Amino acid sequence: MSLITELCNQAAPKLDALAVEMLCTELDDWFVVNDGLEKTFRFRSFYETMAFTNAVAFIAHQHNHHPDIQLSFSRCKLTWNTHSANGLTRNDFICAACVDALPKAS
Repeated sequence: MSLITELCNQAAPKLDALAVEMLCTELDDWFVVNDGLEKTFRFRSFYETMAFTNAVAFIAHQHNHHPDIQLSFSRCKLTWNTHSANGLTRNDFICAACVDALPKAS
């Protein structure tokens, strides 16, 4: 089953290192950094950056799972982490996959 077709489970357990490694292969250029799943997106304008950030907010709201966001004029850095599990859960990968499925700016 594709990650983007799954819904987050609020009781998702923390993943072990092997599961994290396997799920990383299903994503585009995300990195595990300090128990978080991280990726930086670059855009041509502030408008594109904000449009992307709002789309991420919509995904987060749908899944009731919210990333840490660092935002600047042409850059948005996302970090997914499940604080209640003290690490990564399948929820983080589901949401990252949904972000990867967003249309790319042309």
